[in-house]
Amino acid sequence: MLQLIQLFVDMMERVGFLIALAFAFSRSRWMRSYMSYQGDRTYQWRFLFFFSAYAILATYSGVTVSDYTYRPAPWIGEVSPTAAIANARTVGVVIAGLLGGVKSGFIVGIIAGVHRYSLGGFVAVACMIAPILQGILAGLCRNAFKKRFRKIASVQLAFLVGFMAEALQMILILALAKPWEDAFNLVSLIGLPQTLANSVGVALYFVLYNTMEREEARIGAEHAHQALQIADMTMPLWRLDFDKAVAEISKVLNEEMKSVGAFFSKDGVTWIAEGRKTQHANDLIIRVPNRPQVGQFRLYFEREQDDNPSRRRMLSSLAELLSQQYAFVESDRQTQLLADAEIRSLQAQMNPHFLFNVLNTVKSFIRTKPEEARQMVMHLSKFLRKNMSHGNQRLITIRDEYELVMSYLSLIKSRLGDQMEFYADIDERLLDHAIPPFTIQPLIENAIMHGIKNKPGIGVIRLSVKEELDEGKLHARITVQDNGVGLEPAELDSQSEHAGLALRNIEQRLNYHYGKEHPLEIASKPGEGTIIKFWVR
Repeated sequence: MLQLIQLFVDMMERVGFLIALAFAFSRSRWMRSYMSYQGDRTYQWRFLFFFSAYAILATYSGVTVSDYTYRPAPWIGEVSPTAAIANARTVGVVIAGLLGGVKSGFIVGIIAGVHRYSLGGFVAVACMIAPILQGILAGLCRNAFKKRFRKIASVQLAFLVGFMAEALQMILILALAKPWEDAFNLVSLIGLPQTLANSVGVALYFVLYNTMEREEARIGAEHAHQALQIADMTMPLWRLDFDKAVAEISKVLNEEMKSVGAFFSKDGVTWIAEGRKTQHANDLIIRVPNRPQVGQFRLYFEREQDDNPSRRRMLSSLAELLSQQYAFVESDRQTQLLADAEIRSLQAQMNPHFLFNVLNTVKSFIRTKPEEARQMVMHLSKFLRKNMSHGNQRLITIRDEYELVMSYLSLIKSRLGDQMEFYADIDERLLDHAIPPFTIQPLIENAIMHGIKNKPGIGVIRLSVKEELDEGKLHARITVQDNGVGLEPAELDSQSEHAGLALRNIEQRLNYHYGKEHPLEIASKPGEGTIIKFWVR
């Protein structure tokens, strides 16, 4: 009995050494991710390496048992044919299975078992097979009690699994080791001390694991609070003009994240530079669905920041929150722009002068040209209906927009007669491409009201929808051209209120949907006319 107690004390010293080593590793955030693997493939092989090394170290630090007694030694190099090792190898294998599952327990068990077999001894075969089965057993128990081990690992369950795994090893020694009398005497000596010590070792590791989990949860909560606090501060800033918004948000990020520099770049060009650059940086990428990357904030730090799952989740969540804020504000802004476009279109077309002119023309045609009067009423009805339906949509087809243009031109041409000619060159394959509503029609309207209306002679408007190469890819290109009075470059921003606002409205909506900073390409020469082009991607 005294010998059993002494062996148990020696085994607990070995187990205590391994747990102390694990505690020292747990203080390093770099190692902590490998010690608490929960399915993240980034750390899978590092996790397997860590616990394989852990199990091998437990074998080397065991005590040699021979002639029904044992001799403590600081390090085991080899085992004589008549000897065995009392060790804590089971601790590393069982922990790998409980945390990583059957696959991880199996792999660590193979490595630990093959290593033990290489040392020799009359129980080498049994001690090679035992870690493999122990790893599988621990993995199966982990799956059976998945919720308990995934949330807060149960120390009691860990002890029970460790006890069963060690008991399995003793059974294998009795079943496979020869001669059986030596195997029986060995199990009688080391069975109870080793089983209890290793079960306690597994349980102690999960005490440490629980502490790690609680600490990670606390750090995660702090990070989540920090991300939400920053998001709360940045939300109203997105409502500023874009360049001002990112400048103010860079200041907030720089201050709240305790960085030494915050930069914002778009399309590879730095827009905002707050602070200075260092070698240590983190990126917050701003992106919205169905659009090119909006841009990215890059935060620079004086020293390398801790790279752990909690911090990575915080940075990812913060980038997602900023992206959602941008998308929400832009969506709200686009709704307002669309409403403004609809109101301006209705105001421009349905003002008393427009209605008076259309109805007056219809009145004059009723007796002389009844068929044309009927057509004008139909076009007016169609124009009103499409105006109202398009105002409720973010995107429509080029076909729908073209029909709106033709209804509008039919009403205008009835008044202008031969003073205006309209030509359309449209690739029918592109008619089902989606574009924001009220894009082509206001351009046609501008061409008439501010181009050919004040031009002597016949005014000509050309609409082209063609597929052309842009940055190596084929995209639809829409062109509206007139031969009107044209404008000086300085006059482009000083047109009438309706014309200037309409162009800016169109440009902002195209920018939102296609991500191009200045989507409208405007070329105008006095006396020669104006050409406006934009891409549909």
